[in-house]
Amino acid sequence: MLNRPTLKTIAKQAGLSHVAVSKALRDAPDISKATKERVKKIAEEVGYTPNLAARNLYLQRTTTIGMVVPAMGDSTAYDLVFNEVSAAAAELGLCVMLGSSHRDLQLEERHCRMMVGNQVGVLIVAPCSSDVTRIKAACGPTPVIYIGGKTGPGEPYALLCDYRHSGALAVEHLAGLGHERIALLTYGPENLTVLQKEEGFTQAMEARGLIPQIVRTGSAANAMQAGMDGVALLLERGELPTALWCASDYMAIGAMNALRLRGLSVPGDVSVMGHDDLYFDLYPDIGLTTLHTPMTELGKAAIELAVTLMERGEPPQLRRSFQPDLVVRESTGPLRRPG
Repeated sequence: MLNRPTLKTIAKQAGLSHVAVSKALRDAPDISKATKERVKKIAEEVGYTPNLAARNLYLQRTTTIGMVVPAMGDSTAYDLVFNEVSAAAAELGLCVMLGSSHRDLQLEERHCRMMVGNQVGVLIVAPCSSDVTRIKAACGPTPVIYIGGKTGPGEPYALLCDYRHSGALAVEHLAGLGHERIALLTYGPENLTVLQKEEGFTQAMEARGLIPQIVRTGSAANAMQAGMDGVALLLERGELPTALWCASDYMAIGAMNALRLRGLSVPGDVSVMGHDDLYFDLYPDIGLTTLHTPMTELGKAAIELAVTLMERGEPPQLRRSFQPDLVVRESTGPLRRPG
């Protein structure tokens, strides 16, 4: 392994003390312009980069934020959050340390402990479970900002999605198209996100005098298969409705595939809508009606709160709720009347 150039490397070539080199690189006023230019030229030639960890340790501060999410990739909304968090952090000279728990509670806890050990100033966590006891124990006094929808009302720093409102929007859209037999497809594991979608859906259906139908199959780890399994179960029971709202976009894609494999059309025979608005606007042939969750706005808010916690101390409490928006495409349509 090659030795990394240090201040002493530059000092030796420049014939200066490492203290003088450090001052020159920081544009200290007691170092001449000519010396600064010579030192910076040598630093560039040898490939010197400052050791921010050592500098932060000396200054007793941190410029690193930890972030732990259940999963990364096109099938989750966490890519969008992380992209926003990392971009906003970089503009402020902050670094983001990312860990994916793969929806494993022990790995989630391990990531938190390692990040705290690496002296992050704040952790931004989208927890796997609504029980965050292990996370709190792992993080100790390090502030934690919870994002998503799984966290209960007792946590002081939380940026949440209003999934009950999702249920209201979904039913309003589908009922407005004339559908009365509407089913919600969700998956395990049970958590506050799933429960809030089910509650919002149930309340909106009952408010219209309609009977809510909820089918929970499969796992969030394979949402597309869960959607296919949900449709198969409804067909097996002879309970296929005229409209489906699915807990995620990928679950909706699975449901649409299952319907078409059985010769049913979308939205002709069954209207289908999803949740999250991930990347399907890029695929007009899919035309998925969905609920857009404001993940980029949530990411910006997470960085703003993280900076406040790191620089100004802990505010007494900060909880914000973000509401989804309806995005209508081609997968939903008016109820087809018989005859």
